[in-house]
Amino acid sequence: MELVVLSSNSHTLDGCDRVILAGDEVIVQGKPAVGRADLASVSVPPDETLNAISVRVFLEAARELERRLGRP
Repeated sequence: MELVVLSSNSHTLDGCDRVILAGDEVIVQGKPAVGRADLASVSVPPDETLNAISVRVFLEAARELERRLGRP
């Protein structure tokens, strides 16, 4: 399976705030969003975590994904 970095805050392969396309899944790498009072009401299954990424990286990734899917 090819991993495609749609957007990243880093110019290296081990940077943070990355959005990666892995087949039909989007993988998000960011800082764990634990201990934030504003997220206390969000229920997360035991095997999952919430990760925070910058809005800029998220929007760049969405635009790149649309481009790759051939959408305007």
